[in-house]
Amino acid sequence: MRILFLANVDADNTNAQSLNVREIVLRLDRERFESTLWYERQPDPRLVKTSGVRLLQMPSRRRTLVVLREMLAGYDLIAYLDTSPASYMFLHLPRLLRRGTKTVYHEEAPYAQGIDAPWLARFLQDGVVPHSDACTAITEFCAQDLRDSIHRAPTHILPVGVNTSLFTPPAARSNHVPVVLFAGTMIERKGPQHVIEAAARFPNATFRLVGAFRGAFVRTLEERVRQLKLQNVIFDGPRSQPEMIEIMRQSDVLLLPSRLEGIPKVTLEAAATGLPCVVFRDYQTPSVVHNVTGFQVATLDEMLDAVGKLISDRFLRERMGSAARAHVAQFDWDLVAAKWQTAYLEIAARSATGAQVP
Repeated sequence: MRILFLANVDADNTNAQSLNVREIVLRLDRERFESTLWYERQPDPRLVKTSGVRLLQMPSRRRTLVVLREMLAGYDLIAYLDTSPASYMFLHLPRLLRRGTKTVYHEEAPYAQGIDAPWLARFLQDGVVPHSDACTAITEFCAQDLRDSIHRAPTHILPVGVNTSLFTPPAARSNHVPVVLFAGTMIERKGPQHVIEAAARFPNATFRLVGAFRGAFVRTLEERVRQLKLQNVIFDGPRSQPEMIEIMRQSDVLLLPSRLEGIPKVTLEAAATGLPCVVFRDYQTPSVVHNVTGFQVATLDEMLDAVGKLISDRFLRERMGSAARAHVAQFDWDLVAAKWQTAYLEIAARSATGAQVP
């Protein structure tokens, strides 16, 4: 089976979809699958000269035409379909020109996440997702969201995973001052502004914000830190995956105040390193079990209360961290990727009408 994945797999790309695609492809049965992947500068070295993996360098010019031409090359599946002009054009071509290729869109966050996007992004999303041959969803919540938003029933629920052999807890956590970690892009939707407010409430803890800065919002955060005269906030900028593992081992709590997610990759990684997590329950992530591996909260006040409990109680942190490490074992990539492989085989075996081909 020939699969084209529409995700860049550069070694320095820390985008969640890029990381997910690499882990999936590395675990597909290479006797049954040939995976084609794009890169811009330097591909993940694990993929270079790997059997069953074909790497294509993305050109600096005419990308849409190059990608569209590759999409028309007779693949069995095009996976991780994106909301790009190339995907839009491909899906609106006559089926005869698409040569029987099936497209798979993976819904990894609520559809509403795109509501506030620029009009072109919304136009492309509305022209791609409903027209794909198959949709999968990362959680039951996202599956129901797809049904409600575009009346589309996903064919499979496919979670993402974590390498539990790579993300491991430290031998012991011995911070005299608890470290509360935020990891994510510094944009308003991710909620780093609420981390700053938590830092003001709890001066007896250090709040470490790790992630890429996007736009001018980071200046708003820095100005708020100055206004509040906070001495317990650290802005770390983006970090590589090996660096993130060490940062998580050096932390005591993960705080993710975003309200629109699927399964936040960072919560799986934090759990694997033994960190309790505080998240909002809006998107019902299965990566955090309320009152067991952390807290799922409904309001900002509940968020602050949960963070306060974890900061003040080392034994609670240790108990929830151990439970998190045990819980996340079911999300190990070796187990999760097997579900993706089965889903790809089943989607490829369906006819254009959705019926299973004998």
